[in-house]
Amino acid sequence: MNSPTNLFSDFAPLLTLFGEQVTHQFLSMSMGWADNILLAMGPLGIITTVVSAIRVGGVRGLKAIVGKFVTTFQAIFGLAHRAREIRFSAEAELLSSTSADVCELWSGQEVVRQYGTPDTKEMIIVLEKTPRVLGLVDAFSGKYLREASNKIVNDSKASSRILNELAKGAPNFTLNIRGSTVSRSELWFWTAVGIVCQTVALVIPALGTYYWDWPKGDFPVPSYEYPCFLIGSTFIIIGLIFCSRVIEATTAEHDFVQRKSKKIQVLRLQRTCTVSDQHFESYAILNAPGDVRLRTSRPNNYTVSFMATIAGFICQFVGLRALHWFATIILLGVTLIMTGARAWVHRGLVSDPLCLHLPEGREIPWLALFI
Repeated sequence: MNSPTNLFSDFAPLLTLFGEQVTHQFLSMSMGWADNILLAMGPLGIITTVVSAIRVGGVRGLKAIVGKFVTTFQAIFGLAHRAREIRFSAEAELLSSTSADVCELWSGQEVVRQYGTPDTKEMIIVLEKTPRVLGLVDAFSGKYLREASNKIVNDSKASSRILNELAKGAPNFTLNIRGSTVSRSELWFWTAVGIVCQTVALVIPALGTYYWDWPKGDFPVPSYEYPCFLIGSTFIIIGLIFCSRVIEATTAEHDFVQRKSKKIQVLRLQRTCTVSDQHFESYAILNAPGDVRLRTSRPNNYTVSFMATIAGFICQFVGLRALHWFATIILLGVTLIMTGARAWVHRGLVSDPLCLHLPEGREIPWLALFI
């Protein structure tokens, strides 16, 4: 019979399968490889990540096939009923993008993602002797804005098409709140911390098995169990990185910043409207003082998915059950540490945008007075 400690060590790995809400929040703000790797270090919400990759990957056949196999377990996997899911449903829940179907609105208390077309407008106010109001296309072509990553080049037909598509989409409120994303250097720092912690979680069980001779209960650990644990953990890490990459790559982000010789103010105007049967009042949402960045996120056509993660978890679980209980405790500790780190890098999401409540029907006169 298992002791209470061994019983706990048997069930502890199952905790890493869950954590739906925190995983969704992290995935929706993933912007690059650092986020992808950070998610895979001390992972939480393994099933959620795999299911999310299938949902947004655009492979309808895969969603249908997997859905049939997990019908019995859909309370855990939550995928069987999503075989015929409308694509923008996954976009609203899992991605940072806005599009013709998904928008972001300010409710007066928080940023809300909704299905539908809002009455919102993003504009750049040029602070010159004679102030002007420009859209994204005119501000870029007039050299008031430049793209930080230089993906868009002036006087290019392709770039003109991209700019027009970006301008047509609903404004991104969340991405433009100051502090919503940390600097790349800080993000890579926490990613490095995660890699170190994950390495420790793999090395200590090896030392305990082959050097310190930790037993499993009253019996020695079989020689094949640590390789099983190591192979399973490797599959989980690689699988989660690629699953996260699938989700992150389905959106395309563009960062625009003010040119040095120009002075501008970024403003988003939300007029009174009803979207998805929810009423939203009029607000002016401004960038914080000194913040002249404009970030957009739009859907992309990325259709790949990767499912080695589930096989890896099974292999890791089999290995852990035969290792000393301390190996499981270390793995669980790393998961808790990295869950805290992932929450910390997105700490800016608790901040509210700088907004002003506007009288209904008088938004345009207010804007003129503001200018």
